[in-house]
Amino acid sequence: MLTPAHWIAPDGECLDVRTSHIAAVIADPARFDATDAWLRAVYAEHGEAERFGCEGRARAAIIRHLVTAGWIRTRRCIRPSTYWSVTIYDLGPGTRQRLQNWVDTGLAADRLKPASELRIYCVSHDKTSLMEAAELKG
Repeated sequence: MLTPAHWIAPDGECLDVRTSHIAAVIADPARFDATDAWLRAVYAEHGEAERFGCEGRARAAIIRHLVTAGWIRTRRCIRPSTYWSVTIYDLGPGTRQRLQNWVDTGLAADRLKPASELRIYCVSHDKTSLMEAAELKG
């Protein structure tokens, strides 16, 4: 079983990811303002056309594109330590608000604790910051 994960849309809707982030995009490309043809083209561009949906370079490029367009990617990691991996474009006011909402919902659902470690990778700066969930609590 995979660990909990989410896509947070630019409009703030939080989507549960049942398997992988790329599988969620492939299952409903229109939700991500993409098309099946574009996804397949990205896989082909990265030499992975025959492995469509794999967790390779094309997946990384697609996730980077979506995050740049305002999506937020989250995944709870358990090895080698327990933390939440969060991928954002930048930590501007809109992103911060959506993360606060995600943290508040996670705290209420007992999915997060105030001391839960968040490793926030900022695509625009190519930098990872460490925070506790309490630092983003609304």
